[in-house]
Amino acid sequence: MDETKPAKVTPARATISDVARHAGVSIGTVSRVLNKARNVKPALQRRVLDAAAALDYRPDSFAQGMRSKKTHVIGVIVPDLRNPLSSEAAAGVEEELTQQGYSFFLANSRYERGREENILNEFARRRVDGIIAILAHDQDPRTVEQLRRLPMPVVLLEREIGAEFDAVRTDQVQGTYRATRYLAALGHRRIALITVPTDNMSGRYRLQGYTEALADVGVAANPDLIHMAGYTRDYAVNAAYSVLSMRNKPTALIVSGGMLPGVLDAMRQLNLSIPDELSLVVLGDTELAALTRPGITAIRYDWAQTGRVAARLTISRIGGSETPPERVIVPYEFILRESCQELVGAV
Repeated sequence: MDETKPAKVTPARATISDVARHAGVSIGTVSRVLNKARNVKPALQRRVLDAAAALDYRPDSFAQGMRSKKTHVIGVIVPDLRNPLSSEAAAGVEEELTQQGYSFFLANSRYERGREENILNEFARRRVDGIIAILAHDQDPRTVEQLRRLPMPVVLLEREIGAEFDAVRTDQVQGTYRATRYLAALGHRRIALITVPTDNMSGRYRLQGYTEALADVGVAANPDLIHMAGYTRDYAVNAAYSVLSMRNKPTALIVSGGMLPGVLDAMRQLNLSIPDELSLVVLGDTELAALTRPGITAIRYDWAQTGRVAARLTISRIGGSETPPERVIVPYEFILRESCQELVGAV
């Protein structure tokens, strides 16, 4: 006896015609309601939406994109997904785009210029509606020229290129200035800085805030205490080990959040304690900074908010906004923990 079970029949997907019949309206009316046209009476709108819900109707986004020449997809490029800036900003972008009915491609350039170029070209080939970019090197003329050639709007996140592109960033100058002045107020004058290179905005603005703060207390920046030549944990370990092994080593250190693990590793190797032998401030609060004992004083940047703002600005440009390029600065927050102490005998 054949006991083979009959094949399961998948119910046909509801169409816009089915919704129109169920609601007792024309296809055009359904289309206007689903596209949020303003000239639809509330009662009629409710009837159509109830019908769509009852039938579990889902618009064919691909077909809609073909008709409107829009894909409802945004390309997002970041330099390092392990870095809190990249991961938190991407989360903010995702939150806002999802609420607005957009999807996104997320790509990691790994701070490689060639890889970044290929990603931007691939976004253009896939006809994304817009691009949000945390560029690896925002001063590279090849990158600038490539962005100018793109046919879709580009919003820079935590980067700036002249005044021709929209840009959303945190206040790196004032954040680093505040960290440096805080340490100076505790009597520290030999304050080291370990952060990203100056070929992107974060490095340039952090160096500016650091040198301005030192100048305001009558101290010239010492090149031997400034390490800004890499991005990785290994770089941070080597930079911290080098500067903390100096005969006249610094009494305080300011470090990027993504490099904090490397700095703590170097301190462990040198058997240095916080804050008795070194006061420490991190630029960009992280879970590690909060959970380490003692907790690390931090300049907290709301990178998730920068992502949300960048997403809203991108959607506005896709919608045809022609206002001049915007500059949005998201403020920082000073988080006081236990990693700094007054320098004994400081004048």
